[in-house]
Amino acid sequence: MLSLIRKISEIIKPPTWKPGINQGFTLLEAIITVSIMGILAAVVTPTYLQTQAQAKLVMSQAGASQLQQGFINLYFEGMFIDSLNVWPDEPADHKMTHQWAGSTILYDGRTVAQLYSGSKIIYNPYENPFLYYRLPKTAQEQAGFRIDDPDTGVSTSFRP
Repeated sequence: MLSLIRKISEIIKPPTWKPGINQGFTLLEAIITVSIMGILAAVVTPTYLQTQAQAKLVMSQAGASQLQQGFINLYFEGMFIDSLNVWPDEPADHKMTHQWAGSTILYDGRTVAQLYSGSKIIYNPYENPFLYYRLPKTAQEQAGFRIDDPDTGVSTSFRP
């Protein structure tokens, strides 16, 4: 029994330091590891930032397209009642804010916000409002509208 206790105590006992046995990292190993991590970060960071910028551009294009589709649907609904001048008035600063969308009444009594799901107009990926411009009727074209994203440069317009 006593020999069993000695064997257990030797197993449990923490190892002692002996000369010639490595106990950790050398300074050279640490420098190499940090250098490799720095090189990987330098290679990956630009790719990540470029991918993030491309994603925001795609989100901006999708948002502008969604806003455009809501106005186009409004136009086609107006065709059924012979009202082709259905475009909402421009905001003074051209910004399609939640306040403007909730207070601008359309020809059919709805607000601009009610054209979209959740009765809420969307903003661009940077959480800024899109810009809205009415396009006047010309000799060659009907009246229409243009939607711009000032942050990404995305622009879309519609003239029937």
